[in-house]
Amino acid sequence: MRIKASWRLVLALAVASISGCTKPDSGEEDLPDVGNLKQFRTSCGTIFEGEEENPIEVKGATRAAATVAGPNLLSLALKRGPMLVKLHGVEAPEDSQARSAAQEWMRSLVAEGEVYFYIAEPDCTAVLDDGTQGAVGAVFSAKGRSFSEGLLKKGLGVPRTDVCQGSKLASCYRALVEQAATPTPVATPVPNGPATARGFILWKPVSDKDGRLAVHSEPYGTRVIVKGETGRNEGGGNGYGSLARFRSSGCGYGRNVRLELVLSDGSKHKFGNQEFATIPDGCQRWTVDPKGKAAINIK
Repeated sequence: MRIKASWRLVLALAVASISGCTKPDSGEEDLPDVGNLKQFRTSCGTIFEGEEENPIEVKGATRAAATVAGPNLLSLALKRGPMLVKLHGVEAPEDSQARSAAQEWMRSLVAEGEVYFYIAEPDCTAVLDDGTQGAVGAVFSAKGRSFSEGLLKKGLGVPRTDVCQGSKLASCYRALVEQAATPTPVATPVPNGPATARGFILWKPVSDKDGRLAVHSEPYGTRVIVKGETGRNEGGGNGYGSLARFRSSGCGYGRNVRLELVLSDGSKHKFGNQEFATIPDGCQRWTVDPKGKAAINIK
């Protein structure tokens, strides 16, 4: 990991022992709700003590005041002394303006109040170019915003396959950057899609393009939400008005999968008297009619 010489004085002040840092400084009873949240949910999940979690419980975090020590570095003010934290899976950009913008945005998150830190693995550390050690993990702002994913989505961080189970995040982090760099197509707000579409919604567990879940929907300009994850709309295809792509294959979402459809005017489509449809088995190919009835689809 490369680090600029100009950071080294800052980092020297932030060096501390990181052993045993997976427990909150205060007892669980002292941790407030983050607004009304008791969990943090992200696009790619969080590696905590070697396990991937999404959502992750707020009460498991180490809570502390923080200062920004670099474009992907924070210093946490713990009772036993300051601790340097390197954001898991995120490398600092090379461009000096992007580095400055990254630090400015991180300062805006720090200004929200105490942050929430999850170490990637017990005693997980990274050694910087100058020999400084830092803990590696995920950090959330007082309002529940992910430092890592925010930097990537804003183009202010570079995804990398990091130590301490970083391979579990790498492909999803790269997808976040690609999605942020891709212009969102302007959709034409019409209520119904082409008459050639076979079913209101087509659930394809394994797409031809990348082997991941693809959901076709008949209306133009829709957003498809599967178990809280919003698919990337790539416009029309196969006679449908919209095509949403997801991070995992259909099997990755399990059984009795909740699917929501947001129309181009921002309203949710009602499947009968519900605002969602249920996919019985994410591994199978389904068509769903406007009332939410799912039927096996044979190619």
